[in-house]
Order: sequence, then structure tokens, then C-alpha cells
Amino acid sequence: MPRSTSPLTSATVSPLIMQPVRFGLQTKLNVLAIGLIVATAIGIVALLVRQQIRDEQTRLLTEGMTIVSMLAERSEAAAAAGTDASLAQMSQSLAGDRDVAYVAVLDREQKMLWSRKFSDAPIPARPLADLEAERITSATQDVAGHRYLELIAPILPSNAPAAPAADAASPVVEAKGAVGFVRLGMSFDRGRSQLRDSLIGALSVVGALVAIAILLTLLLTRRLVAPMRMLSGAARAVGAGKLDIRLPARSGDELGMLTQTFNNMIERLSDSQAEVATYQRTLEEKVSLRTKELEIATAQAYKLAQHDILTGLPNRALLNQRLKQIVAQAARDSHQVACLFLDFDHFKRINDTLGHDAGDQLLQAVAQRLTNAVRESDTVARLGGDEFVIVLPALDPAKATFEIMTVLTRVRESFLSSFRLGEQTPTLTCSIGVSIYPVDADDTSSLIKQADTAMYAAKDAGRNAYRFFTADMNTRVQARLQLETDMRRGLMDDEFFLVYQPQIDLGTGRACGVEALLRWRDPERGVIGPNEFIPIAEESGMIQALGARVLRDACRQVMVWHRHNMLLRLAVNLSVQQLQHDSWLSIVDDALKSSGMPARFLDLEITESVIITHPDKAVATLIRLNQMGVSITVDDFGTGYSSLSYLARLPIQGVKIDQRFVHGLEKNRSDEAITQAIIALSHSLGLRVIAEGVETVAQYEFLKAHGCEEAQGYLISRPLEEPALRAWWKMQDEENRIVGRQTDMWRQETGD
Repeated sequence: MPRSTSPLTSATVSPLIMQPVRFGLQTKLNVLAIGLIVATAIGIVALLVRQQIRDEQTRLLTEGMTIVSMLAERSEAAAAAGTDASLAQMSQSLAGDRDVAYVAVLDREQKMLWSRKFSDAPIPARPLADLEAERITSATQDVAGHRYLELIAPILPSNAPAAPAADAASPVVEAKGAVGFVRLGMSFDRGRSQLRDSLIGALSVVGALVAIAILLTLLLTRRLVAPMRMLSGAARAVGAGKLDIRLPARSGDELGMLTQTFNNMIERLSDSQAEVATYQRTLEEKVSLRTKELEIATAQAYKLAQHDILTGLPNRALLNQRLKQIVAQAARDSHQVACLFLDFDHFKRINDTLGHDAGDQLLQAVAQRLTNAVRESDTVARLGGDEFVIVLPALDPAKATFEIMTVLTRVRESFLSSFRLGEQTPTLTCSIGVSIYPVDADDTSSLIKQADTAMYAAKDAGRNAYRFFTADMNTRVQARLQLETDMRRGLMDDEFFLVYQPQIDLGTGRACGVEALLRWRDPERGVIGPNEFIPIAEESGMIQALGARVLRDACRQVMVWHRHNMLLRLAVNLSVQQLQHDSWLSIVDDALKSSGMPARFLDLEITESVIITHPDKAVATLIRLNQMGVSITVDDFGTGYSSLSYLARLPIQGVKIDQRFVHGLEKNRSDEAITQAIIALSHSLGLRVIAEGVETVAQYEFLKAHGCEEAQGYLISRPLEEPALRAWWKMQDEENRIVGRQTDMWRQETGD
């Protein structure tokens, strides 16, 4: 299709608002060129003037030295006789020299004998230069608007050596005495006149050069700026939407190339404009279609915001919204509302053994069974994890208990049959807590909270049970909260203290380490063991502070023992929460640094469940600890989900046999086989083995016979506070010093 074009004229320029140009490119180029020429000319002229002034001064000095020396030689007789006839005749020879301004002769006492001036300038009353009997002196000074170079030469007797020139390098000539002085004034007027004439000529030449430069600059810059102005006008026209403009490329330089590029750009823009018109219609159709899709997506997003993504059930937000409406309606109709809080027993094991994908499939199946088990008017919601809530609305107070039990029975029966997850068929049980509005609570949040409390009571009763909320349940909750509060107070008041259980080398019988164990000395409850407060510490987030306290105090104590030659390794148990916490590594760095204990004396014990449940986090943390020099021991080995693949890849140095296997030695063949297998497996991987809970000689002998390296338990020593442990160490050390420690000393001490 032919394309019409038009040249750029003033009519094509649209009224596009442009910023006024104060100094155009042409003006800047002219100013730059002319400025450079003027600066260069002025510099050259200044250099020439300076050189001429210097040459003129040198010429006058040289000429004056010659004249004054001659006058000094010829003025001896006149100065001695005090007459001026010969001097007047001598001065006639100087009348034709335009540089000589005046001549004067002084006697020995510096009185004027004779003088003559050769211009209208006055003779200075006093000599300008200093009078010296040994040398010719000179000085320059302005007098009555005239600049003089005055030279003074001593008139010496004929038998005296000639006076030297006024040169600093000339030696001082000793004279018998001057009979007078000759003053010669050299005028700068003729040099100034010549300098003025030269300057006028130079400035005339500079002016001519500037005029020529201006003319040439105007011509050159005009040819340079004119195409750019044309491009600027064309750009404004294009900015206003006029795309039929074409500019002539009148040169082959960069401006010509820029003009051609501009024309190509206009052609592309014109083509694009036609395409845009076509696309605009298509875009309008697509926008209309996308608007409808967006409305659908918005509705879907609103649904997703109020529903659980995995199960499709209402989430916590929608549950609260519905529950408020249900409670408000029940208040108007004098009805009751039941809230069932469900938590599935040991659901975490499904994720740990079968994986999270299988756990998600199981949750979807659970949601489907719950939906089928309730009435159509009931609401089933998922709060998160394996926690579900069922709301039973509009209950008749006279029949509320019967209706609740009917739904409870159907829900529990729905989980009697196993689930099918691929080749696995797991079964589930749940603990259910029930609260009723307005009997147990008069608002929605309290209603859910009371049902949650009743659910925990069902778990405490052995799981796979249900409990209705009662007032004493709150009492137990308050007791637990009080225990948590007291723990925080005890942590601040240093009520927690450490005990240490010795660990011995089965080969030598010597103590090789201690395990630090935490105890709580509560003012009211007495000494409390870790099984009572550690679970609460983990749930409340205090486990990090307690762990840091154990590590810090134990490391310091071990260093005190080391200074007394009690070289013991420190074992500290690491919990799940501590392993997951990012600050635990820095806590270990700080404890070691502040105590000064070498990292090789610290052994951290980690249970199998921690490693299997959080493999990636465990591996990363353990590698960092191992790089620090800390040794790692797997605690309670054989009681969890033992995984040889993780055991092989972890940077561990030891394995601790759980005490339940140790207690079964010499009684249960299975425990003996498991213990032997753990020892053999550990040795094959290059790991040391330590047994805990050793309480009998038979257990001790069995472990020693099968290669177990270390042991701890009541047979060796109970957990001891620091003074008791120090006494135990001294007793063992004394026995070793007197009789020497035997490898079978523990059997001998028991009398067997």
C-alpha cells in the first residue's frame, strides 16, 4: 500500500509544549570557538609583551652600564677641579641618544657639580640607587609619571682599578677612595612607545582573526545545527501523532545517518500504528473475555480464602463467621450449639513413616468421612494440621445430649475401617472434646477453646476417647499455666541446677565423661525431674533458654574440673526444638568461647526421632557442629524409626544404646540380639558405643564382653551434684592410685 509523505514545515509542527531554550547549540559552539581564539590570542600577546618588556630592560641596563662607565672615566678631572666646562662638552655626545634622560656629576660629598636633562622630565632630587665607592649601582623608579633606570658609578682616581659592574657575582674591588659620582638616568619612554605600537598592531591582528573566526564558526555551526533543529521539530510532530514526515538526508556524516535512522523509525512507527489499530479491536475482545474470567477467578479466590485448600472444608476464618451467625440465631431461638474439637491420635507417625503426600491423602479421606457422618445442617471445618471442628447448630435443650451423642457415635464409627493409601492400610483414632453454648461458653472463641480443653482431657485419658467440657478441666489448664509461669520465674531466679552422671570406659574402668542433667528446685514443689517440665518448656518456647543455661554452666564446670586434672567429656542432650532453632549454633559457639573449653570435649546427644523427622535440618546443623569440632552421639538408638541410610550419612561419632534394651539383657533373648546388632553395626561404621541404664553386674559383663566401649547407670553412679561428683572422682582416683584400677573392678566391688 503506498505511503504518503510530507516535508517538515512550520505547519507540521503541532502545538506541543516544549521548554524554552536559553542557549542553543549554535550559540554554545560559537562561544566556545570564539572564546578559544580570543584566549589563545591574548595569551600570545601577553607573552610577547612580557618578553619585550624584559628585553627592553636588559637593553637599557647594558647601554647604561657602558655610558656611565665612560662618563666616570672622563669626569675625573672635572670632579677633582670642581669645574663643569669639560662636562658640558662631553654631554653633547649624548644629546642624540633618546634613551638618556639626564646626566649629573656629584663631588666626593655628593653635592651636585653639574647636571643636564635631555627630556622634559625632571631629574630626581636624590639618587635612586645607593652610592658605593666600589661598584656601579642601579635602581628603577617612577618619578613624576616617568619610569627611570638610574645608574651611579664612582669616579675613581687614575691610579685606582676600574669600578666593577653592578653584578652580584662580581668581587668587591678595594679602592683608595672615590673623588665623585656620575648619575645616569635611562628613560623607558621610547620602549613604552614601541611597546604600545606593537600592542596596537597585535590587537589589530587579533581582532581580524576573531572576526574571521566568528564568520567561519557561524557558517560551520549553522550547517551543523540546522539539521538538528529540523530533527527536533520532526520529533515534536511525531510526538503529536503525525507520522507522515520524512526528512532529507543532505550529508553523509553522522547527522545524515541520524536523519536516515529517524526516517526508518518513523516508517516502523507508522507500520506499528496500523498494527495497533488491528490489535486494539482484538484487545478489546480479550479484555471483555478476561473480565469475565477475572470475575470467576475472584469468586474462586474468595472461596479459597474461606476454605481449606487441601480438603475443601471451611477454614478457621469461615468457621468463625458461621459460628457467630449460628450462636446469634441460637440466642434468639433459645437453642443450644455444640462444638466438637477433633485431633487424630499419632497422626505425625503417618507423615514420618509414609511421607507427607500420604498424610495429605489421608486428611482428604478423613474430611470426606467426617462430612458423610454429620447431618446436612452441621458444619465441618479444618483448623490446620490434623485438627477438625464440627459445629452442631439449633439443638433443642431437651434433646441436645442425645443429638450430640448420635453424631459422636457416627463420627467414631466412621473411623473403624482402615484407610487405603496405595499398598498401605493405616487406621486412625481420634480424641474428641465437646463444649456446648451457652452452658460452657457464651461466645464463639470461648466455645472453641473449651472444646479444645476437653479434647486434651480425652488425650490424657488414653486417646481414642471423647470428653465433655467440665469446670475442673479449666482447673487443670490453669495448673499447667501456673507451672509454666513458675518455670519462667525459676529460670530468672536460678532455681534450675545441674547434676552429672558419670560415664566410664569399660576397658579401663576409668571415668571418661559425664552427662549433664537438668533439675528444678521449686520452693513449693521441691525438686522436679525433667520429665515433668521439659514438655512444657518445649511447648512454651523456654527450651532454648534452658538449653543455653545447661550448656553454659556445664562447660564452665568442666573447665574447673580440667584445671584439677579431672579430664572429663561433657554430654548434653539436644531436643527437637533446639535442633530446629537457627540460634543453637551460636549458643554452642558462645558457650565454648566463654568457658574456654575445647570443642572436642563436648558431645551432643540427639535422638533418632529428631534425625528422621527433620533429616535436612538435622544434617545441616550436625555438619556445622561437627565442623566446629563437637562430637555427635545418637541417643536412644533402636527405639525410633531406625534408618541406616541417615545413620551412614550423618557426621556422628557415637551411638547410645537405649536403657530398655540394657534392662532386658540376661532376661530377654530379643534384647540381647538387638544390643549385639547395635554394637556390631556401630563398629562397622567406626562409631563408639555407650550403654545407658546399666544397673546390674550381668548387664555390665554382657556389654563389656560384646565390645561396648562406655557405660553409665546406677551400677556406676547415680546423677550427682558437683560436690558429690568431685568426692566420687577423688574416691575412684584414690583407689586407682593405691591398688591400680582393674578392668573388672565393678564386678569385684559388688562382691560377685
